Amino acid sequence: MACVAITAAAQQTKRRPIHVFIDLRETNLDKPSTVAKNTLSERLAAAGFHVTTKRREADLVVDGTIGSRLTPVTDEVKREGGVNADASASVRLLVGTEVVATSVERTAQGDWGVLAERVGEDRLIEVAGLIADDMFSEKAVKTVYEVGPAPVTKQETNPVKTARKSGAPNRGQNRGAKPGMSFMEVAWLVQNFAPEDRIVEALRKYGIKFKPHDSAVAQLRNFGASDVVINAVKTSNVV
Repeated sequence: MACVAITAAAQQTKRRPIHVFIDLRETNLDKPSTVAKNTLSERLAAAGFHVTTKRREADLVVDGTIGSRLTPVTDEVKREGGVNADASASVRLLVGTEVVATSVERTAQGDWGVLAERVGEDRLIEVAGLIADDMFSEKAVKTVYEVGPAPVTKQETNPVKTARKSGAPNRGQNRGAKPGMSFMEVAWLVQNFAPEDRIVEALRKYGIKFKPHDSAVAQLRNFGASDVVINAVKTSNVV
């Protein structure tokens, strides 16, 4: 998702994108793979984050493990030469060396197939999508523009619609998204000049699903968060 055009505040100089380095140990049926990493990279890039190949220039680091494995199938499926699989992921979001948030997801068995590696890849893509939804979903954007007293200007007739045109996620129910606002959601809103009072209102209403450690707070401030937003983060319920 590219940056949202947000009222007069958006007339300010656009801040540089948030750089994210992805370091995943990924296997597909015990063989090295990159399909989940590619999926996650594409989702974050589409959301306006800059996925970098250089860890030293990253503002945020996503690391962890993602893998698929074969699962039991019925005798009928076996007779057809079919196989099935699921996938799981355990990832962390780091600011520097400090863990800010964790995300653990697992898929259910989907449709079976006859090519084991292909079935495994399908599950890896699915679990990567769940992780992406948990890290950054449309909910934060919609929440910030649907609550709070900030007036809507002519330039901001339908900010959620504008966000979608710019690439904001619009993926249905966001099955991987858990309650609370994620660190990446707050960072994105700050970076894109979302109305301060609406960010605060959303934080108070929904809480956060990350740890407001000193490093996390410092990074949000570096992204442009005001003292008001920082205080709201520090006093938000961790859900």
